[in-house]
Amino acid sequence: MFLIQIAALLVFILAISWRFQIRFVESIPVGCSLLVFELYALSFFGRLSFSDVIAVIWLVLAVVYIARLSKEKRKELVGFCFGELKGPGAITAIVMSVIVTVCVGEKAVSWWDDYNFWATDVKSLFYLDGFAEKYANVAAEFGDYPPGTQMMKWWFLHFSPKEFREGLMFAGYYFFNLSFLFPMLKVIKKRNVFAMALGAAVLWLFPAVAEAFWMDGCCADLTMALVYGAFLVSVADEKEDRFFYYGRQTLFLMVLVLCKNTGFLWAAFGLLFNYGYHFLMHRKAAAGREAKRADRRALLLVTLLPILTEMSWLFFCLMNRRVAKLTGTAIQMATGGMNIPAYQEEMVKAFLEAFVKWPLHRGKTIGIDLSPLGLYLLLLLFVFLLWKTHAPDRRRAAYTGGFLAVSGIVFYTINLVSHLTIFAVETQYLEPFGMVSSIERYGAPFAIGGLYLLAFYVLKGTKSRKGIALCAAFVLLTTDYGGAWRALYGYRSATQEILAEREGIVDEAAERFLATTAEGFSEKEGAGKGHGAGRVLYLRDISDVSWVRNTYIGFEAAPVSVMYGNVDAEVTNSQDIVKAIEDAHAGFLYVDELCGGGEEVFGPLLAEGEEFGYGCLYQVVEDYVGIRLVKYA
Repeated sequence: MFLIQIAALLVFILAISWRFQIRFVESIPVGCSLLVFELYALSFFGRLSFSDVIAVIWLVLAVVYIARLSKEKRKELVGFCFGELKGPGAITAIVMSVIVTVCVGEKAVSWWDDYNFWATDVKSLFYLDGFAEKYANVAAEFGDYPPGTQMMKWWFLHFSPKEFREGLMFAGYYFFNLSFLFPMLKVIKKRNVFAMALGAAVLWLFPAVAEAFWMDGCCADLTMALVYGAFLVSVADEKEDRFFYYGRQTLFLMVLVLCKNTGFLWAAFGLLFNYGYHFLMHRKAAAGREAKRADRRALLLVTLLPILTEMSWLFFCLMNRRVAKLTGTAIQMATGGMNIPAYQEEMVKAFLEAFVKWPLHRGKTIGIDLSPLGLYLLLLLFVFLLWKTHAPDRRRAAYTGGFLAVSGIVFYTINLVSHLTIFAVETQYLEPFGMVSSIERYGAPFAIGGLYLLAFYVLKGTKSRKGIALCAAFVLLTTDYGGAWRALYGYRSATQEILAEREGIVDEAAERFLATTAEGFSEKEGAGKGHGAGRVLYLRDISDVSWVRNTYIGFEAAPVSVMYGNVDAEVTNSQDIVKAIEDAHAGFLYVDELCGGGEEVFGPLLAEGEEFGYGCLYQVVEDYVGIRLVKYA
């Protein structure tokens, strides 16, 4: 079935190219974004696999459409499609996608945030075929994290519908990121193997200039950065077809707000850039009054549709009681209920040192290591040089420079304030290494988005070969080669160690818990995992607290939603257990053996005459008496 899915996506991208008469590589991010929204809509109904049917329908409609065309029109369409697919940019994009998918096929989840949410959540999507029901979502502490990037990961995982393959998850992540960079490949004019290979290498190395976490994990920050950069370019890259011009902007912003909770911030920056550009560039345009009104109406839709998209997700989270712990922290801060530790001075010092001195990719490389301040100043220098050379025209260059200067100051100020408030309790940011890690990760949209926009201006405003050489030289001089290689292939040397560490953290007691829940809940098509199981409260002895282990268990247990607690049998009573169950909104209970006995704590919750057993799965049943435990597995 995966061949049909791939064929349908290719045909869809070609249809976009034909309809708007643009290059194939320019249509890729548009087609992928629309695919994300198709999957996003299906996820609400638990019908992600229905995309197979949609793919078949789309291919049938395409065949019928072509068959109904006149001979001349059919010849023109087929010639256009083959011409696009034979283009050097399209060949490079397709071959690069295949190579990356193959190379990362053995990649395993290793990064902490992936275990916390990004991998665990998409594993749930894979087995549940959509979003979990109320109080059944995995990674409960990150419940309102948007699912935009997860959709393309699922699409690749669906190539192997019977088995969750971590490598396919990374392939989907990398492909989605690359899809927003592929439009740059249109500058390759001839099918020259060397030029195509160099273009692919520069494209892969580009994010490693200023963002390091994508090399080992699959979080949304880099995706958000590339979507933001693509949006800025979509504003500056004016098209004659105004529907496509504004439609692409709208689509990219809609994807941006679904990438991560902070997507709204970058959507706001993007809209400010769009408003200013519209005002400066269109105010004196030769178009008539009606055309200008149409542009303003289109700009209103560019603003409203992303807001509606954000609201659709927030409404779903509200209805299903999904909230992230950082959201709660932000609310506490806003209401004055948060106690902020008294080491702001050390935090500011670490921020300034990291901002001025530390490399964005966190370590020394063979090239030039740019600090956040260094890259900020370099962006402004690049704009000044564009202004001097009239590429683009001076008005655009001056506006771009002003926007980057102001938005950079505003963002880095917000970043500092967030470390003094929301992230104040996270002491790893008191060290410059930890701080620069945060700056480069959360600042990726500014750094990479700004570089993306300037690269567009350079490639458009200078002679093609000269512009390509300038952009390639910058990337090759400032990127992190080691990290980029590790992301693509070098990770293999550490895979066995990662898997062994995972096995070591998930102890025997946890393995018994995982086996019991897997057997107890219904299986999805033989996949061996729970489907629609609800939430399990997993209790261990008070002497056995490990939030690290719990996070790893959560990944292994997905799609079963697991909450954790620890019990002191000497002071805990049955009502404490009831409260813990209610607080966790759990439908099931599993308890490891407690020190000093403790079975009597659970006795009052069982039917008369039953004895409580450790290592068993109990279903939580509520009747007129109250909460009871019924043995489930």
